Amino acid sequence: MFVSRRKYDDLAADYERIREQRDEAQRNVRAMQTATRTAAGQFTAADDELLRVRLAKLADEIRFARRIARLVRIVARLRADLDAAERRAARLQAQYDHAVGLDNPTLDLGATWQSRREDKPRKAVSAS
Repeated sequence: MFVSRRKYDDLAADYERIREQRDEAQRNVRAMQTATRTAAGQFTAADDELLRVRLAKLADEIRFARRIARLVRIVARLRADLDAAERRAARLQAQYDHAVGLDNPTLDLGATWQSRREDKPRKAVSAS
C-alpha cells in the first residue's frame, strides 16, 4: 500500500507528538511517585513523632497518677497523726487541769467575781 510523503510526515508528526506526550506523562508519574514517597516519609516521621509524644505523655500521666496516689496516702497518714497528736494534747491538758485543780466546779461559780470586786480600780471620768 502506497503512503504519500505528506501523509507519512503527518503520521510521523502525530507519532512524535504522542511519544512526547507519553514521555511527559512518564516524567509526571515519576515526579508524582517521588513526591508520594517523600510525603509518605514525612507523614511516617510525623506519625512516629506523634506516637512518641503520646507515649511520653501517657508515661507522665501514669507517673503523676502514682505520685498523686502516694501523696494522698501520705496526707491521710499525716492527718491521722495530727488527729492523734491533738487527742493526746487534749488528754494531757485535761490531766494537767485536773492535777492543778482547774476542773473544780467552784471555779466556775467565782468566774464573775472580778467584775463585782469592791477594790477594783476605776478609771476616772474626765468631763471635757
